Amino acid sequence: MNIRINVSPSPDAPRLPPGASLAYAAGMFDGDGCIHICKQKKATAKRGHIFRLTASVAQNHLGTLIDFQGLVGVGGRVYQQTRKGSQNKDTYSLVYDGEGAAEVIRRLRPYLHRKLDEANVALMFQDDCEIHRHFGPKGCPESIWKQREAHYRKLRNLK
Repeated sequence: MNIRINVSPSPDAPRLPPGASLAYAAGMFDGDGCIHICKQKKATAKRGHIFRLTASVAQNHLGTLIDFQGLVGVGGRVYQQTRKGSQNKDTYSLVYDGEGAAEVIRRLRPYLHRKLDEANVALMFQDDCEIHRHFGPKGCPESIWKQREAHYRKLRNLK
């Protein structure tokens, strides 16, 4: 079961090594992060589904996620996943959606290694596919819809 929790960086409890920077956050994201284009079913959508960009980081230490959020300077949502049978600790996920996800990826991209190709596809999706635009009752033009589908498939193939 996922439980959303409200957290914010604590100014009186620094846990980061001296000189921690976006490069430090990017290293963490390369190892524990995920870039994803979600294809969600939506009954009211003309084609029955929509796309959205997400970026997330999972950890079993909440303080690490709070520090990550402070380093990148973009607020996200934190969810607690209660432990199951064989797990020793609860886990937490820091989740960014849409433009927040794109902003985190933009800030980390100069320092990414393992996830650099995924970051490039995600930012092309966000920037080229007019993902933030609502096209009204006629829906998204076919050419843009095909771009969205292509970026979705390309990112999946990079996994």
